[in-house]
Amino acid sequence: MCQNPTTGVEETDITPAEPAVDALTDVVNVGGLRELFRALEVEALVCRGGMNVMYLSGIAMPGTLGRHLDLAETARETFVVWPAGGDPVGVVSDIASEVARTTSRIRNLRTYRDYVENPEVALAETIRELSLDRSRVGFDQGWFGARRWSALRRLLPGVDCVDATDELDAVRAIKTPTEVELLRRAAAILDRALTDVFRDVLPGQSERHVHAAVSARALELGAGTVHGILQSSSNQVLYGGESDVRLAAGDMVRTDYVAYVDGYAANLSRLLHVGRPSEDIKRVYATYLGMYREAVGLLRPGARGGDVHRSIRAMFERRGWQPGPAISGHGVGVWFHQQYPMLVEGSADVLESGMVLAIEPISGHWHLQDEYLITDRGPLRISDTFDLDHLPWAA
Repeated sequence: MCQNPTTGVEETDITPAEPAVDALTDVVNVGGLRELFRALEVEALVCRGGMNVMYLSGIAMPGTLGRHLDLAETARETFVVWPAGGDPVGVVSDIASEVARTTSRIRNLRTYRDYVENPEVALAETIRELSLDRSRVGFDQGWFGARRWSALRRLLPGVDCVDATDELDAVRAIKTPTEVELLRRAAAILDRALTDVFRDVLPGQSERHVHAAVSARALELGAGTVHGILQSSSNQVLYGGESDVRLAAGDMVRTDYVAYVDGYAANLSRLLHVGRPSEDIKRVYATYLGMYREAVGLLRPGARGGDVHRSIRAMFERRGWQPGPAISGHGVGVWFHQQYPMLVEGSADVLESGMVLAIEPISGHWHLQDEYLITDRGPLRISDTFDLDHLPWAA
């Protein structure tokens, strides 16, 4: 909780214990995967996109190695082959193999020599060794670059390839209890970092200075990587944070940070007033907070993403507030913070119990964002260690 500096309340450790992850089934939505296999009538899944590789294997690669999970034309790809029957196999480069062995829940890892051996050849050999080279196989095809996809098809002419990109998005969207706790832990770390830094913010500090402090504190608390923006209300450039703009008394600071902990993303937005807020500012914040909570109430099973987004914009307009941007929220999970389902115009994504969404009703500089587990009894806030009832302020 971020307290006013005049309260003198001592804070306790808000970071929950790391959940134990002992098996693939603790994390992976196995029931959803089985349904995917049945619906697509495939004998295996092959994944190369970072979201799916991390989800199915637990392989969480930092920095440069992580880029290779997503770059279309990288020569150092990582793959997961998940047969309908039998154990999954990971295919990684030699340089990435130590990180993979440390973080992967998959025991069977096949390696190839970086820049010497072709990763598609290593993948094709693995598929043949699993007797899948004349089978119907699902691929997260949206993550394969055009040239490398063509090369793989030439190596495996007997494979009946099925695009499973969207179906895998839907499987990942339903979280297991262990995943919910991983997301909760990541959110607690990010909120603790913001709380710790907020109490020391002073007029005259630059956005860049405070942003650096938030990033450093999140890393100290256990985040693997962190990125985002910190923007003063005196900075008129949208998402122009991390600049040399100096904070002044009376400024409102908005944030939009993502911290990754063990590959799981926390995406949160908090507000900070520089100096003691006036009674007028407190009343405006209370009005915004009421609309924020009204928006949260829209997160119900069966709701469509596009309808939720339009309802949030209409809510602001009814009260004479500026309607928000082109997005009001999105799913969260592994690797990337912005995932299916999307709360955007025209989205037909249907909310289901078990999904976790980051909702961010934005109007001008007013921007709160939290993560909610969708349940049949209503949305459950899992980024719950930050006190929203009072607008935080820094002397």
